[in-house]
Amino acid sequence: MLEHLSLPETVRLALRRKILNDELPAGTRLVEAGIAEEYGVSRATVRQALRDLSNEGLVDINPRRYSMVTRMSTEDIQDICYARCVLESAAARDAVTNLPSGFFERLEQLVQEMDGAARAGDMQELVDIDTRFHREIVLASGRRRLAELWETMNGHMYALMRSSLDRQQLEMAEAAGRHRLVISGLASGDPERIESVIHAHYLEPTLPADTGG
Repeated sequence: MLEHLSLPETVRLALRRKILNDELPAGTRLVEAGIAEEYGVSRATVRQALRDLSNEGLVDINPRRYSMVTRMSTEDIQDICYARCVLESAAARDAVTNLPSGFFERLEQLVQEMDGAARAGDMQELVDIDTRFHREIVLASGRRRLAELWETMNGHMYALMRSSLDRQQLEMAEAAGRHRLVISGLASGDPERIESVIHAHYLEPTLPADTGG
């Protein structure tokens, strides 16, 4: 645990990692008193951590009953993926006309790190790398307002990834290959292919992973 984090943040991160790695699967009840005892903190601290996890879409809080690990609905998954697809497609079309130095090298490095996180079974690390990958594309567009809007959707990425894997029965190991397809599309420089690849990445989750390199 990192010393500079507040107690609620520390508990939130610990619980989030357990939820993402399915140590606390969907439907698990989260009892404030038990969590407080486990981490040696107050129930107020646990309550704040659970509220933050609720804002991320990972926990459902019912004040009259109990808190519970939850998953996003299929409709919510589709809505968020659609919004990200629209923004990222627009960003990518602009980005490829003036790519920053080392752009593809950074993307490939991130894919390799993603592969390592998947092999280690570390869902939280995988999501963090995934977010960095797509941020590179959005920032390369040079459109600050678009990037700011895109960032507002990142708070639900942990819930989105965990829920998507569960509902669509995807494997973490597929992540690297699917992102290499995005790199291939961007490298083509063809606006239509870029849009098609990003659409497939977000809205056609059963697309086979690239097996080359």
